Amino acid sequence: MKILLIDDEELDVFIAQRLLSLEYDITGVTSDEQAIRWAKENHFDVVLIDYYLNKGKLGNQLLRELIAIRGPVFKAFLLTNYIDSRERDTLKKDGFQGIIDKPLTLEKFRTCMELG
Repeated sequence: MKILLIDDEELDVFIAQRLLSLEYDITGVTSDEQAIRWAKENHFDVVLIDYYLNKGKLGNQLLRELIAIRGPVFKAFLLTNYIDSRERDTLKKDGFQGIIDKPLTLEKFRTCMELG
């Protein structure tokens, strides 16, 4: 399984890559521009997107762009520190199969994959 991780915090990307690379093939990027460039040239099965990205962009906006490039052929999960239940419902309507509360752990990821 190939995972694309997008988070504007370099430390979060580093930690998530180390954790998930124990069981999965993961590529991490720190900007939406890098994510778009990478997605145009590579296949991925799952995308993990931080909710608040740099330059005021939100994860659901980036998800729409990725779907426009690749089609809805991948699973999408949102990474966040906190959002309320109303936002959770909206994000699922936007195309996220699940929401993973930070900090990301291997167990949280596995659980979301099973449920999503």
